[in-house]
Amino acid sequence: MDQIVMSDTTPAASRRAARISRGDSLEELAIATGLTVAEIAAAEEPGEPVPEHHVERIEHVLA
Repeated sequence: MDQIVMSDTTPAASRRAARISRGDSLEELAIATGLTVAEIAAAEEPGEPVPEHHVERIEHVLA
């Protein structure tokens, strides 16, 4: 059976992949950024509106 693999290269998916590759949980990233778990989860969900300052805080910690 053939499988179709689609890569998700959205910015949200990239943030999630970066967090997971660091071994951070949502809770750990929330503590490091000062954001809530819900705000982090929304920033990792493609298509969700996320304030730019949340994205900046997440990306600063993940860099």
